[in-house]
Amino acid sequence: MTANGNAAPGADLFETLMTSLRGALSFAAKVAIAGLLVVAAGILALATAVVGLVIAGIALLLRFTGWGRAPMARTEDWQDGDTVTLDARRTSHGWTVER
Repeated sequence: MTANGNAAPGADLFETLMTSLRGALSFAAKVAIAGLLVVAAGILALATAVVGLVIAGIALLLRFTGWGRAPMARTEDWQDGDTVTLDARRTSHGWTVER
């Protein structure tokens, strides 16, 4: 008589149960890692948005307070005979010329 691998029904039940449990735990670990990656990406996106808002707020504050700009020296307007001297100064939109 030859051995053809016929086993009694239920003989490998424990082995089958352990294999299924190992597969389920592997799937649960993959889902947990994917969830952590999604949460980490969300936290990174939120932190980036907050940093952008802080930078924009500081830029607006500096613009409205005028910090960092050199004070402009005002010159007296004068005329020499028929000649008119114009005063050119730099503005936030370019140069402007005043009489």
